[in-house]
Amino acid sequence: MDHGTKIIIGIRLEKSKDDLKWARSILDQGGYRQAISRAYYAIFALASAALLTQHVTRKKHSGVESAFHQFLVKPGLIEPEYGAIYVRAFRERQNADYADTTEFTKAKARQVLADAEKFVERVEKYLRDVGAIS
Repeated sequence: MDHGTKIIIGIRLEKSKDDLKWARSILDQGGYRQAISRAYYAIFALASAALLTQHVTRKKHSGVESAFHQFLVKPGLIEPEYGAIYVRAFRERQNADYADTTEFTKAKARQVLADAEKFVERVEKYLRDVGAIS
């Protein structure tokens, strides 16, 4: 993996951690819908970083989700439960950003955030294991 790719992966990891930090803060202030959205973006940033280890880029959210399954979950590099976390978070983010009648609860926001934290921890370990980050 070239130096430039490692730099981009590092930037996306920092974005992911920053999104988690803001998701926690927003949740504490009662912004459940916004916390769900930020938690999803933490997953999205790190999933797209992990795909770079396979020389894969996608621009659309659905493309990153699909490629994450194809290039990381199916070959066994990342366990299926993390693919399921991605799918749930993506669905919840779409509801948070676009649904007019969905109710967002503290419990739902906490669950999405906890899943995002678990996802970030696992994918960061993968990135370390493949030498993409130190």
